[in-house]
Amino acid sequence: MITSPKTIRWIIASIVGAGIIIRLIFALLPLQTHLLVLEDDAWMVTAIARNWAMGQGITADGITPTNGFHPLYPLTLGAIPYLLAPDNLALGFTANLLICALLASAVMWPLWHLLKHWMNWQAGLFGLILYGLNPTLVRLTVNGMETSMALLMWVTTLLVAVKIDPKKLSHNLGLAVLTAAMILTRLDGALLFAAIAAARLIWAWRAKRLRRELPMLTSYVVVTFTLLVPYFWRNLTVFGSFSPSSGKALTYLHSYVNSYAISNGLDGWYVNSAISMEILGRSVVGAAICLAIFAAFVGFWVGRQLWLGLPLLLYLPIPLVYYGYMMQQDNPRHFVPWSLAVIILLAWALAAMLQRLPSISYLAVPVILAGLLIVQTLDSSRFWQEKETAPSQSQPTMYQAALWMRDNLPSNALIGAKNSGIYQYYSGHHVLNIDGKLNNDILAVYDQRRMLDYLREKGVTHLIDQEATMADHIQFYSYQFGDRPEHRVPTTFTQFKIYGQLLLSSLGLADKPVLDRRDGFEPNQPFSSITTVIQRFPRPNDNNNPIAIFELN
Repeated sequence: MITSPKTIRWIIASIVGAGIIIRLIFALLPLQTHLLVLEDDAWMVTAIARNWAMGQGITADGITPTNGFHPLYPLTLGAIPYLLAPDNLALGFTANLLICALLASAVMWPLWHLLKHWMNWQAGLFGLILYGLNPTLVRLTVNGMETSMALLMWVTTLLVAVKIDPKKLSHNLGLAVLTAAMILTRLDGALLFAAIAAARLIWAWRAKRLRRELPMLTSYVVVTFTLLVPYFWRNLTVFGSFSPSSGKALTYLHSYVNSYAISNGLDGWYVNSAISMEILGRSVVGAAICLAIFAAFVGFWVGRQLWLGLPLLLYLPIPLVYYGYMMQQDNPRHFVPWSLAVIILLAWALAAMLQRLPSISYLAVPVILAGLLIVQTLDSSRFWQEKETAPSQSQPTMYQAALWMRDNLPSNALIGAKNSGIYQYYSGHHVLNIDGKLNNDILAVYDQRRMLDYLREKGVTHLIDQEATMADHIQFYSYQFGDRPEHRVPTTFTQFKIYGQLLLSSLGLADKPVLDRRDGFEPNQPFSSITTVIQRFPRPNDNNNPIAIFELN
């Protein structure tokens, strides 16, 4: 048994050092590698940070105001490289990745202290191993976006929430400031805020201190909301809605029949970055069984001590419901905090097992830890290999097209693009986002099917995207290309009604809900009637759908 403080410090320092080095190495990989494995959103965020630093306002294309992003990171740390060297795009992007690497590394400090507070130093050690050496989490956090900063704020807020004196006003006010910053770093931090407030309410009620602690809890909630008012007031006054354009656009695009499935809520567990489910294939039953086994394992070993982690337990189902059934998203990046929650509970359970059955656990725990890291490493390796050969791989080609536009299109060209980040960052032109993530106008355009009119009103001269994808997007959302059934985004109530119908229909108790379909639309004229292709760039794994630059007639 390791008891020497010097040995313990050496082991911890080694793990932390290895975690930092891995993240820094990833940040310094060549651009061509980052183009393969990062999302286009990374360049959207860095484009916003650059425009902000250059005094062009909060905009991705340099013209149109946007709120389709999480504000704190790109408007603070993410903008710093462009204050120093606004025209050095390579340096600016690499510097952002290095900042993310340092923020992601800093997560290990509150993670260690949280697990040590709830259990012991062994739990902290296991948490550091499972987080610090996990290659999937390295890729998902060192990404030029807000993810690493949001994760740091998330775990720090949780640590402070369980350690403060709930009866002290100064502690509640400090927690409120931290919570508001967490939410502004990534808006789904509000899910943890709700879990913390609910847990404190339950704790006070169970301890029969509700009347005494309610004023302090109220101050925490009210001050947090008050600090968020400027952000949401700007959204309302400038964009006409409290919610950002990105969420609204994604909800619209995922509101057709193929987005609805009873299993959506399990997607968070399937795509979590703590314990890979890829070895099971895309199996809903397998994911459900593994989730049940994990819950039983944690519950058995930790037992009543889990009461201390009530905010974490209340948090766990919320992202699955929010992203699975309300947003209908399964992007692994959205579930990074959820994955860290899984790591925390697993490390806690392993430490409890080691404490209660040391003779067996001194062998079992290292085997479990090593097995999980091996699985995560194999999963990460598979991801990289698949990215190189995937038919959907476009970003290296998008980069080539961006450089071509920089060198060949006239300086006054205004370009429309769906996935616009790489083009906005590298093309040297104004690139208008037309899928809605960064453009609040697009939802009304979708509803009214005025996409072609909108492009002409804005003065768009060129379009760029995968050739067939761009044609389908413009034709489907432009009335000039023929009629299609009306479509509106279901309300939250309607969404849950749809899922209820799906559940009942699976049990043979009701008919399946009738949902709008995206397929079946046949345009009445070719896309070439309004555009001319001026340049094509073959994609490496799909010769049938190249990146095309269109001139809009």
